Amino acid sequence: MRAALYARVSSKAQAEEDKVSIAEQFSDMESYCQRQGYEAVRRYQDVASGSTKRRPDFQRMLADASSGLFDVILCWKSDRLSRGIYPAAAIMEVVEAYQIRIEAVMDTVDIKTFAIYAAVGKIEIDNFRERATMGKRGVAKRGRVPVGSIPYGYRIGEDGKPEVEPVEGPTVQKIFREYAHEGKGAHIIARELTEQGTPLRRGSKWQAWSTSYIHRILQHEAYKGTNWYGQFRHVITESGKKLFRQPKENWIAIPYPQLVDEQTWERTQAMKKQRKEMAKRNTRNVYLLQGLLLCKECGLRFRARSQRQSTTHRRGGRSYTYILKKPRSYYICLGTERYRLKCRKQASLRADALDGLVWDEVARILREPSFIFQALQAQADGRGPEELAEKIAKAEQEMRAVQLEEDLAIRLYITSKVTEAQLDRQRKFITERLERIRAELASLKAQQRAIQERQALSEGILAWTAEIKARLDNLSPEERQQLLRLVLDKVTIDSQNRVQITLAISAPELVPIDSQRPYWWWWCPR
Repeated sequence: MRAALYARVSSKAQAEEDKVSIAEQFSDMESYCQRQGYEAVRRYQDVASGSTKRRPDFQRMLADASSGLFDVILCWKSDRLSRGIYPAAAIMEVVEAYQIRIEAVMDTVDIKTFAIYAAVGKIEIDNFRERATMGKRGVAKRGRVPVGSIPYGYRIGEDGKPEVEPVEGPTVQKIFREYAHEGKGAHIIARELTEQGTPLRRGSKWQAWSTSYIHRILQHEAYKGTNWYGQFRHVITESGKKLFRQPKENWIAIPYPQLVDEQTWERTQAMKKQRKEMAKRNTRNVYLLQGLLLCKECGLRFRARSQRQSTTHRRGGRSYTYILKKPRSYYICLGTERYRLKCRKQASLRADALDGLVWDEVARILREPSFIFQALQAQADGRGPEELAEKIAKAEQEMRAVQLEEDLAIRLYITSKVTEAQLDRQRKFITERLERIRAELASLKAQQRAIQERQALSEGILAWTAEIKARLDNLSPEERQQLLRLVLDKVTIDSQNRVQITLAISAPELVPIDSQRPYWWWWCPR
């Protein structure tokens, strides 16, 4: 009898244990073959779950069985072959088709009841997993980490709750800061961390900082203070283990020490989406308004469509195709194209005409930024810096006078010239006046700071535009696109094709056009 020896363990850790190691299984099976007079002609081994048939050597064994390479399949124990109905069915199909026997060293295999035992094994596994899941959910509800893995930047404390790892935590904060506020991309951040020798987690499968690893960190919600357990449920299917997303009401929140504030987190996610939309890999041509153009009617973006080398028209019941001397490009409203909204008669706009219109207007603004200064001055609410300084001085003088009244009332009470009830009435009146004066003083000082910031911004705009306007006519399409992303917040167009440009000016520092630093202040011309 030619025998095929099959050994399996569920994990690498089990493969190293003395009692159930693959070596021990093969040793026992070889001794069994000697006693029975079998010839071991094939050996197969897997490190995988017995509930799935997606095991490399298991599949190879079934294929060899159909080729008639052996007469009996020998395993150490029947559950090494199958602990589920799907692999059991695959074995039964081969056994019945090619008259191959199944034997085990540690127990007796009855081919008639093999599938029943496999189904029972699956029930045992499912029960074990259900009990384990219930235990983990209980651990998660107590605010502890129910699994061994934990996001980079944290470690599991002695109480089982997450805490900040002293070296990794500041690295996570640095990654978010550079991505959200300094305009660095994930590739640049990964390269710099590698060059600086920033350590990865011990035992990590990542050999060096990579772009994908940085993106994994940037999208993990634990860094803003909450991680979730129970988002997915593991289910064994015929093709193997699959994950199924669970309803959010079944998730369990686990508090984590916050490494990133909410504003930085939201800004990071918005920038990730924006970078993905504007990445060169997502478009073959340069569109100046890509990611900036919005439909005023439906509020959705226009997407850029690839250039066309030919166009087709129908005339007199016949179609005519024309080869274009100059390729055309378009912006298409997603509301009309994807959601079939009736916000526009025509979903597409000629990109070259719209790009030229917006670029000419922006170039005019950068060459003559005086009306931006006028808008900034209009925000001063009609009050000049001298008038505000005078009002602040009067408010401060009034506050000092009221405070003197309060001190006098207290001295009169101490010398018994007024009663406690009289002092309370007087102090209540004084407190109301002080609160009013403090609120007025805070408002005036805020207006004063706003005027100073606007003045600094105006000077920054003047210096920046003086530097950039000399180069406007010589910019390449890529540089023009980069400049528009820096100075524009958005461009909207209504159903009548009326265009409204919303400018975005960096404050307090204006940056060169080759920077990716985001903008902080916007102004919309009326």
